[in-house]
Amino acid sequence: MGMNVVILGNLSGIGGEIANQLARLGHEAYAMPGAVAVEILAGLRPQLIIPVATETGMTTETVGRLVAETGAAVIVVASPGNAWATWAEHLKYPVIPPERAAEEIAARLSELIAQVQATEQARYLQSVYGAPVVVASQPRVIGFGGPKGGTGKSTVAANAAALLAARGVSVHIIDAESDTRGNQPDLFRLGEGTPIYSIVELASLNPSPPRAGGVFEPGAHVPTFWSQVPAPRGIRWNLRLTAGLLTLDPLMGERSVSVLARAADWLDFAIERATGEGYTVVLDTGNNLMSPLSLRAINRSQVLYIVLEPEDTGLIAGASWLAHVYRMAGPDAFSSKVRIVFNKVRRESGSELVGRLREHVEAILGHRLPRAMPVHILPYLDLDIARAQTSLRLGVEHLAVLQTLSGGRYAEETRGFTDALHAMLSELFPVLATVSSAREASSRFRLPWRR
Repeated sequence: MGMNVVILGNLSGIGGEIANQLARLGHEAYAMPGAVAVEILAGLRPQLIIPVATETGMTTETVGRLVAETGAAVIVVASPGNAWATWAEHLKYPVIPPERAAEEIAARLSELIAQVQATEQARYLQSVYGAPVVVASQPRVIGFGGPKGGTGKSTVAANAAALLAARGVSVHIIDAESDTRGNQPDLFRLGEGTPIYSIVELASLNPSPPRAGGVFEPGAHVPTFWSQVPAPRGIRWNLRLTAGLLTLDPLMGERSVSVLARAADWLDFAIERATGEGYTVVLDTGNNLMSPLSLRAINRSQVLYIVLEPEDTGLIAGASWLAHVYRMAGPDAFSSKVRIVFNKVRRESGSELVGRLREHVEAILGHRLPRAMPVHILPYLDLDIARAQTSLRLGVEHLAVLQTLSGGRYAEETRGFTDALHAMLSELFPVLATVSSAREASSRFRLPWRR
């Protein structure tokens, strides 16, 4: 699949030659002479920008704004000593001499882009953590489940994935909803222009996935099963997504049980592939313990966050669900792998909530729990704020953590939630603790030209 490339140069000059070479390779390449408004260039959604020093009317400052706006990679065509070459060398962008620039860029394109991306990621992480840092966390599988719809488990999972990705962790979020339409593609604003791949549709259209092959038995060809999530303005991340149940069509008729069983196998495959590639997997496990897909997602979670609401009906439903999980997992696995998350908490104390929950669980089990239940508290987000965030104009930035980190319209209102989620995830990712608070991070993320 080709990239969108903007060449800041003349159609009849070096810029046109580069555009023609890249077009032959299957890329959408635009040669733009003179000075062009940032808004117009950003509207092209470039993934690569190539300024030709002798042919462009743009300034380095304007191109810097465009890069921050779009997250595009940059390759500069300039002679040594030129102001553009000096700018590029300072920012560690590749500099290609004008002679044979078109041929060299076409031949080394993947290598040059990888060089730029590594440099930009290092620069971005330094802005986040305040010092050079390598985020090298062991890949994990983190599940978010709950007893019923409406507790906010999908929203918490999405915000956790976004926060980890914005901190430099490579994240693959997988929706394992099997009895309702999954929310993750909607929460991340995937849709227009972005193919969405569903684990359930994958299972309905394909046989069981191939086993990992040995030296003489390489794995069979596997269809694409994830979408790259575009990063919001001011943030760089490596975040990809696999949807769950998008439509009911695969589950209509007698095949539904076998499709869900096969989807559970595809989920295993997706987890193994993602963790093998260095991704932390975030699972939106759903709540249906009778579904092979949701049950597999819960079982594959190395740490399972069970998201509950603080009112009495939520506690009772949560206690029943927890008791089932406790019986299946046993006391040791339950105490080491399960975390309770009380979401939408207003004024209730954590000790009071966990005391009431524990009473309900022990009444259902008929015996006392031998160990304490680890608990995290996420504060209530004002309903009017939540409604305002659903504005499609905000795009993926409607997520609470991205409002805080990017200094968005609702940054102050979402800060408490972001801080609490940040503290919760720091247990699993100690590197996050080096960023003392979301307040510090938001000042680093704020773009300098935004008022």
